[in-house]
Amino acid sequence: MSYDPFVHNEQQKKKRQERPLCRLHYSLMTRILNNPSSSTAFLTENGRTSQESMINDVARFMYVLVNEMCMTTGKIGVDTKDGFLLRTWGYVEKELNMPNWRVKQCKDYAMKRGWITSVQPRERYTGKDNLEKWRGLASIKKVTDKYFADLGILKNRLEAKAKARKYLKKRATEWKRPVKYILTPITLLARRRKERAQANKAAPTQAPTTPPIPI
Repeated sequence: MSYDPFVHNEQQKKKRQERPLCRLHYSLMTRILNNPSSSTAFLTENGRTSQESMINDVARFMYVLVNEMCMTTGKIGVDTKDGFLLRTWGYVEKELNMPNWRVKQCKDYAMKRGWITSVQPRERYTGKDNLEKWRGLASIKKVTDKYFADLGILKNRLEAKAKARKYLKKRATEWKRPVKYILTPITLLARRRKERAQANKAAPTQAPTTPPIPI
């Protein structure tokens, strides 16, 4: 049978949804959707329950992020032998079938509560005007342990992280790749290769000016 990337993606997605922590998270989100007051996680600063429409969309938003989360690091994406493939906000929009403006609202809601972080690295390039410029790469998104603590399942999260580390080490051995390499975003690995090539052309005494790469 020939390789079909779309079928493969669906199979991988189903496998990730079946991870124990994801199943537990799904059950919690379902309970919250049916009874928003059943969890204190979605309470406002005044102790009131957030609007049901917002709770519904944020719960769906977090459901997608947790399903797409690397259990070792909390980053949103998939580890491969060629590096870490980051999921974009555009990917999240398509999974949710939700407009961009609403996804941004859900993101802001989650970030204010410390549930997720998002860092956008940059790379330097020479524009058509022959001037040096910067452009953003895919953002590195993470689900924090605080999110699971607020839901009351931090212990389950830490157990999943410990198991995932062992599995990742095994996979790294099979792929003959360092664990750090596998967990480094593919876009940043590509940037490093460009920087290395440029450094080889530059004078050896020239000091590097690129910002540190977030891992």
